[in-house]
Amino acid sequence: MKKLLVVPVLALFLISFQANAQSSKTEILNEVASKNATTVKFKITGITCAGCSNAIYNALKEVDGVLEHSVEYPGDIAVIEFDDSKTTVKALKTIIEGKGFKAEVIKEKA
Repeated sequence: MKKLLVVPVLALFLISFQANAQSSKTEILNEVASKNATTVKFKITGITCAGCSNAIYNALKEVDGVLEHSVEYPGDIAVIEFDDSKTTVKALKTIIEGKGFKAEVIKEKA
């Protein structure tokens, strides 16, 4: 009877250990990505509906290096946090303009 209990306990232990290892790996990757993280804000001209903002949002979602992003309608603002070792502001602007919109970087005031 004791042998039957050892197998499930051992299996649970191994699963728990693997989950902890995966969690640690994810934390390390997020920490490395945040060191290269840059945030850019675009004023987008031509957004007329939520479908327009969704089209831009989905296009940015596919870009390697985009960590987080939002596209506001109304407001016509896109805020993009990206890994500057994988993509650039110019490339992000090109993606937005490729969808048929005009994008201008909003400079932050000091």
